[in-house]
Amino acid sequence: KKDQVTLTGKGGSGSSNYGKADFANIQVFDNVIDNSGLGDFSTLELSKALAGKIADAHLQMDDRRMSIKGNSTPTDVETMLQLTYLCFTSIRKDVDAFNNLMQLYEVGLQNREQNPEIAFSDSLTRALYDNSWRYQPFLKDDVKNVNYDRILDMARERTANANGWTFEVIGNYNDSTIRQLICQYLGALPSKGKNPKGLRTVTPTNKNVDIFFTRKMETPKANTQMVWLNHATPYTLEKSLQANIAGQILKMVYLKKIREEASAAYSCGAWGDMSIADDGYHMAEIEAACPMKPEKKDTVIRIMNEEMQNLARICDTDMLAKVQKYMLKQYENAIKSNDYWRNIVWRNYTMNEDNHTMYKHIIESQTPQTISNFVKEFLSGANKISVTMMPGEAKNE
Repeated sequence: KKDQVTLTGKGGSGSSNYGKADFANIQVFDNVIDNSGLGDFSTLELSKALAGKIADAHLQMDDRRMSIKGNSTPTDVETMLQLTYLCFTSIRKDVDAFNNLMQLYEVGLQNREQNPEIAFSDSLTRALYDNSWRYQPFLKDDVKNVNYDRILDMARERTANANGWTFEVIGNYNDSTIRQLICQYLGALPSKGKNPKGLRTVTPTNKNVDIFFTRKMETPKANTQMVWLNHATPYTLEKSLQANIAGQILKMVYLKKIREEASAAYSCGAWGDMSIADDGYHMAEIEAACPMKPEKKDTVIRIMNEEMQNLARICDTDMLAKVQKYMLKQYENAIKSNDYWRNIVWRNYTMNEDNHTMYKHIIESQTPQTISNFVKEFLSGANKISVTMMPGEAKNE
């Protein structure tokens, strides 16, 4: 992209190093660090110092590792790298900014549990992750357990050693000057000894889960979401694209059968994907969601289940052609973006995956039979999570 340079760095270990006592600190870590100063500058002073420049860098804590993400214009690359260096070496405590952030959390979480849509989302997350403490909602009562000094200590622990980190720079940079800048700022990061290995602490459930609950609502409405997960299917780019295509076709089928023919909902959604990580973890999933008319609940759930099974037997030719055309258009737009190439390069470097060369060919070569065959294989080893919320007196999930 002509007007942008992006930096991505990943390494070390992340929140898997910390236990339940740090739940609140883990939840707000990214926002607290983003609202801290750097070097000699408070948050406000840093904002003023960056006036006229377009550059940023954000330190983030994931489950398995830390990451840093930066963006800049081609002329402000050095500023982006300076900010990256300071995120590793000189995060500055800013009590005023922290207190303001905590007040925002207090206000924002004030009526959180009264929102039916949030209750629905929380229930789905708990079902997906076997009620793990790491995936519990962050509530107003948790705000008092946030410890700024502890978060700063965690940040320093996780950035004390850049050994093993991998940095990727994508975009319109100057070849003749960027190497010197990278050596100056990234090459100077502390790098002694070995970093502890980040662990994958939680994975989506392999159980079948069916949850039904009611919630008091000002405007009565119902919602249902289904998630099919397959933990066994080996990852390939083709299977990943087939999952994506299957999800889009399923959405079109649901819109026709549920919204148009049954008049049971105003909208329906479905999507599919297959993920892989550099620790060997992989998973395929297809999800479907439908905010529906309460009196049509049984009809909607029946259609959602039936049409998922039907897709394993027959795939509409016209729908497939529309999805292929849409995905190819998306691809032509995506290859003009830094994010696309950042992902392509990263996966090639870390997992030796080529997700670019055959991308268009794989999409173009799909037939109704290949999609149905994928869905049949997918369902044969899949577990299913289903969550339905109906209006009524409040009832715990």
